[in-house]
Amino acid sequence: MNRKAGLLISVGVLLSFGLTTIWSTVPNLFWVQFSFLVIGLVIAFIFYKLDFTIAFSLSTFLYIFSIFLLVITLFFGQSIRGASRWLGVGTWQLQTSEIVKPLLALAYAGFLANNSLKKFKNLLIFSVLALIPVLLVKTQPDLGSALVLFVLAGLMGLFAGINRRYVIIIALLFLVSIPLAPYFLKDYQLARIESFLNPYHDPRGKGYNAIQSVIAIGSGGLIGKGVRLGTQSHLNFLPERHTDFIFASFAEEFGLLGIVLVLAAYFYLLSRLFEVSSKLKEPDQKLLAIGILSIFMFQSLINIGMNLGIMPVTGITLPLFSYGGSSLISFAALLGMSLRLLELTPTHRL
Repeated sequence: MNRKAGLLISVGVLLSFGLTTIWSTVPNLFWVQFSFLVIGLVIAFIFYKLDFTIAFSLSTFLYIFSIFLLVITLFFGQSIRGASRWLGVGTWQLQTSEIVKPLLALAYAGFLANNSLKKFKNLLIFSVLALIPVLLVKTQPDLGSALVLFVLAGLMGLFAGINRRYVIIIALLFLVSIPLAPYFLKDYQLARIESFLNPYHDPRGKGYNAIQSVIAIGSGGLIGKGVRLGTQSHLNFLPERHTDFIFASFAEEFGLLGIVLVLAAYFYLLSRLFEVSSKLKEPDQKLLAIGILSIFMFQSLINIGMNLGIMPVTGITLPLFSYGGSSLISFAALLGMSLRLLELTPTHRL
């Protein structure tokens, strides 16, 4: 199968199942998500036509613009459920932590391709540059997106080439800092970790979301209950059934067979992104591909793991599946760049 066709088919499968699940669980939001998809297609085309030479030369501007978006969100963002993560743009609400992901991937690739991390000075500069957006997003507070940005910078930095001694030092510092985590996390974030370790300690409170998600997935059986026939989601037992826990909603209605198909689509998508990153020769393009892969892989694994009860609840969306315009637009931009990078790899059929 042609690589581009295979990639587009896997994306189409995920988008179709995502839209179907949104129509099933919250039908009034279906056309809203569909309109976001149309906008996403335009964004994907724009990023597909992107001149990477120009984009990488603007890495400083892209980084500063990303920080600007995150800063004004803190001061002027709309507060929903105690979190200031959204900027009001007319009738829209943009989640800036999503919008900056493709911009920072480009910015980091441009910086790392021209500044070797084997030099301690460059490593220190990159570490500071990477921590600023992480801390800004964490302050919103949005721990899930902060983790995504942390992983994005960490993996791109690691594959850019870094002195092994520095890797060991950073790993040790990370391990030593783990006991200090409770001092930097909000009460509800600590509660999520506690509920992950023992959800049945408080089944009607802290552990409720995780328990209901697992029940929904298990009740789907082999072939599922059918579209719009899921009891956990339609009787409102399952919270955030179209966003954080959309995978559980889907699994209840499409069963194990549906789960296998979705996992196969994600596996194919990730494997193609991995292939692209391994075959590109230009350092900046290669690093960008690694950044795109890291975002898709981390969010997919964390969200699905969260739905299965093997990961803490973090609020990370499922790529190309969960409801949300900002998330869909962000991943559309990443996909557009992926398709362009795919064309730059050695051509052959798989």
